[in-house]
Amino acid sequence: MNELENHRSVDTGVWVAIAENVYDISSFLSQHPGGDAILLDAAGTDATEDFFDLHSDEAEKLLPAYYIDRLSPSTEPPNMIPLEPQEADAPFLRRDTWKKVVLHEKQRLSHDTRLFTLKWQHNNHEFGLPVGKHIFLRLKNLVSGEQIVRPYTPIAARCESGEVDLVVKIYHDKDAKKCGKMTTTIDLASMGSLVELKGPIGNFEYTGQGNCTISGRECYTKRFIMISAGSGITPMIQILRAIASDDSDSAECLLLSGNCCEEDILCKDQLDSLERENKQFRVLYTPSKPCDGWAGCRGRLGQELLEAEVGSPMPGSAEMVLLCETTSNGSDRHRTVVEEWMEG
Repeated sequence: MNELENHRSVDTGVWVAIAENVYDISSFLSQHPGGDAILLDAAGTDATEDFFDLHSDEAEKLLPAYYIDRLSPSTEPPNMIPLEPQEADAPFLRRDTWKKVVLHEKQRLSHDTRLFTLKWQHNNHEFGLPVGKHIFLRLKNLVSGEQIVRPYTPIAARCESGEVDLVVKIYHDKDAKKCGKMTTTIDLASMGSLVELKGPIGNFEYTGQGNCTISGRECYTKRFIMISAGSGITPMIQILRAIASDDSDSAECLLLSGNCCEEDILCKDQLDSLERENKQFRVLYTPSKPCDGWAGCRGRLGQELLEAEVGSPMPGSAEMVLLCETTSNGSDRHRTVVEEWMEG
């Protein structure tokens, strides 16, 4: 199976190795509940650890349909090659290695949202997370002993102090499904607990001045149309902050943030400040169940609002839609709205 590492994209085929078997998952990309970005990021590598950390027995039952062959012992994928010692000036994050950090601080943002600050042994290391990328977080449940892994997008990293911030919406037992395992575990963890990180992951990166790469392909946009629901706001904040930090970056951003009510709007003060201080930013909140005194947009984000704020999609307009929503919010609803709007 010398070809494993050569199958890392839609064009070449998306192959992964799991438990010494090789699978062609190209046809499964559009069906993956977590989106295709994570699968594309794992293409051409041994994804055994991440697969069993992130998936249930039901997912394992799907594998035989995509089986190709056994992985030859003489042909190990790139992430199985022995690692060289990390250089002193290398970034802290490693895509192929779990790195330990300490749960340093927890701040209550709302009744069900926390700001967690994680601290790493920095020694002047950059954190190493490009704008638009995210990380895997791994934490052991002290009751069940289960190792839980979930993807998160940090909203800030401070290299001078070796700290990184995560905004996490807590799904309590009464409404927790699979997405609540990590959130309740980290919420109950004591300060000083060890947490593990790995990354960067994701197929999108913003490199500045309207320039991006998507699955390695360069593209350009004059305006981002950002659509988020719930904690899906965190990747948008990451990009907004990057643009705001560069006075020469003129990329425009329209953010449509969908939530149930005003209390569910995450990082509102920060978003309002970014909009106020950057003339090319516009932020619209659309609570579906606002209070009587709410003066802004209301109702579920739909095609009508998109047409009112953006107009009809124009070929060659150099606009890019970014969409991020949580699994608890009906993960395909906003995607369907965007697709219908783009089809006119």
